[in-house]
Amino acid sequence: IVASVYFGRAQNPKQLAVEEVYNLALQHNNGLKAMALNQEESKALEKSASLFADTNVYYSYDENNLAINDRPIDVFGVAQEFKFPTAYVAEKRLLQQHYEVSKQAFNVANVTLKRVIYAAYYTLNYKEHQMKTYKFLDSLFLDFASKAERRFELGESNYLEMITARSKYQQIKTAYKQVQQGVLKQRIELQKIVQVEDLSVTTISQPIEKLTLQQLNLDNNVSLAQMQTAVDYQEAKTVFAKQQLLPQLTAEYFQGTNSGLKDQLIGYQFGIKIPVLFGGKRAKIKAEKLAKEALLNKQKDFSVSLESKQQSLLAELRQYDAALAYYEKEGKALAEEILNTANKSYKGGEIDFFQYIQSIETAKDIHLDYLKQLHQYNQTVIKINYLTL
Repeated sequence: IVASVYFGRAQNPKQLAVEEVYNLALQHNNGLKAMALNQEESKALEKSASLFADTNVYYSYDENNLAINDRPIDVFGVAQEFKFPTAYVAEKRLLQQHYEVSKQAFNVANVTLKRVIYAAYYTLNYKEHQMKTYKFLDSLFLDFASKAERRFELGESNYLEMITARSKYQQIKTAYKQVQQGVLKQRIELQKIVQVEDLSVTTISQPIEKLTLQQLNLDNNVSLAQMQTAVDYQEAKTVFAKQQLLPQLTAEYFQGTNSGLKDQLIGYQFGIKIPVLFGGKRAKIKAEKLAKEALLNKQKDFSVSLESKQQSLLAELRQYDAALAYYEKEGKALAEEILNTANKSYKGGEIDFFQYIQSIETAKDIHLDYLKQLHQYNQTVIKINYLTL
């Protein structure tokens, strides 16, 4: 689905909802457009089933072919071959199933594109909120590093406190820069999928939402539908191969005359072309039957694999959900309490700088872990909602 694309430099990131980004991809993604054209091509080919073989229009002159006036006849005629009527039905069915194959291939590509768009979009959402957290920490640790240095200069603290504050700030500053680069990289990744020049998206104004699972019934899964279509197409190929054993029909009409005749001589001819040496055609039928049996087994294996993948993803989802439940029930309040208490205690002189730093890092780690767990939860939901193999 993804093809190379020129990456322009968008100056102002746009606030776009995920469905807006997806709709842009529907319009511009070249891989999906190619699949749509393949579908149209297969649809156009359906009409070719009604085409007859080339009509033979001929003229013949034979001195042995004499009229009643003992003069050779100039013969003009037209001849046409026809398949057995049921062969046209089988061929039309084959082409219809070919169209269904291309149609289902497009549906799978569409769902895959949507999954990739949603995954990239919500990864950007996660990274931007991660960046927001590190920006807060960067400002906080810069302030404390400056204050620690000032306190050292005034003789109110020791050298260890000052260099520790400076070291912690450098760590956070480095992490902040790495997250910023991650955000830029993710925007480029999203643009590569959508394939719109100068597309730059931001999601920072949107909170990280907990995505909802859609219906888990696999009966409407596009991959299973594609597999069933492949089986139906193979069945149509088998029926079409059997039709090749049937005879073909021929019809011919001709008129003859010469300069000594007043009226045209008219003739008709009908015939049947019977396949006598049909060993190769029978081998073809056997091969098509074997191909169908192989597909049926592959279909069963595919169904089991798809269900197994869904169950595995659901198990992962329950793990992430448990982690989120802890944060929503206790972790969030605990992190806020640690942060508030640490600020008050440090300002009131109840804890030293090192205890304060430790408390800030603990609260930070709880929040960042929540963002990570929520991101992993959402990515798993996306995989389940748009499940393919």
